[in-house]
Amino acid sequence: MKRKILQFMENRVRRGYRGGLLIDRLHNNPAAADGQRPEEWLASSVEARNPGLETIAGEGLSRVMPEGVFLKDLFSSEPEFYLGGKHVEKYGLNTGFLAKYLDSSMRLHIQAHPTADYAKKNLNSEWGKLEVYAVLECRSSDSYIYLGFQKAPSYDEWKRIVYEQDKRAMLECFQRIPVKPGDVWYVPGGIPHAIGEGVLMLEVMEPTDWAVRCEFEREGIIVPEAARFMGIDPGKALEIFDFTSYSVEESSGKFKVASEPVESGADFRLERLIGERQTSCFEVLRLSLESGCFRLNTANLKVCSVASGRGTVRAGAEYVALEKGAYFMTAALSGELIFEASGREGLEILICRPQL
Repeated sequence: MKRKILQFMENRVRRGYRGGLLIDRLHNNPAAADGQRPEEWLASSVEARNPGLETIAGEGLSRVMPEGVFLKDLFSSEPEFYLGGKHVEKYGLNTGFLAKYLDSSMRLHIQAHPTADYAKKNLNSEWGKLEVYAVLECRSSDSYIYLGFQKAPSYDEWKRIVYEQDKRAMLECFQRIPVKPGDVWYVPGGIPHAIGEGVLMLEVMEPTDWAVRCEFEREGIIVPEAARFMGIDPGKALEIFDFTSYSVEESSGKFKVASEPVESGADFRLERLIGERQTSCFEVLRLSLESGCFRLNTANLKVCSVASGRGTVRAGAEYVALEKGAYFMTAALSGELIFEASGREGLEILICRPQL
């Protein structure tokens, strides 16, 4: 049976760092704790790559409630309804992006991702891994990320640093860039980065799991050799890095994204956080609804995450109750969506959709 609004079974994914406590709390898990599954992939048709770890069939692929069918199988069986013809022509049988909750209890390993051009030439992939961070919560007031080199090495020096695992020299290339809830950051392919400890975010990216990981050990967690250089020659993999020096102020000015107004009224505001200025792949909108309802009618699929508040979403006769941490997908042919806020907090929703 085709449904306009899809909800999903838990889809936690193993990674090479610890975290996940705040994701557990989002879902009111009484046994909330940090562990080795610090990410939850939302409405995912992308399979996780965990080289060096035991293979788990279908890891990263979302299953639809209540039947447990893979989302990708629904796309195959009803592509026009769930994706739309224009979408299939441009992106194929996938969402065209990957959204996830990420919660780090430790700083992630220093890494970078390929651009789409690099991936096409060297990885036999049409996608790179441009990514976006929408910060939801921080465990402390001094939360941070590394983003871009503040003291850029040459390619040869970076190669030496990575090969020799000269941690001191590696960290001297970076300075902490403060982050706080509500921030939106844009991370193009090639930009070195690492998410600091204690940051919960909605991360949206091109639909791959490509990464060059330059720090082979972090807090006792070792990155397996197979997970370091995307399965290609290490020297070639290190060519993806942008060896430009950006001061903290320059990084903030270049990579921190200001919202653009789309539509507003007495009790609502719709803003574009990410759009064609950053990527031709997807866009991210933020709907802030103080009270009443808001109607949205666009013919593309949407992956929606509730950042705060409570309310409902309706599509025709279908209805889903919403609260902080909930997420869902709506089909391309779902027709008009009606979001309604309830309670004093109102309702804030992050809406991810492909650019068509």
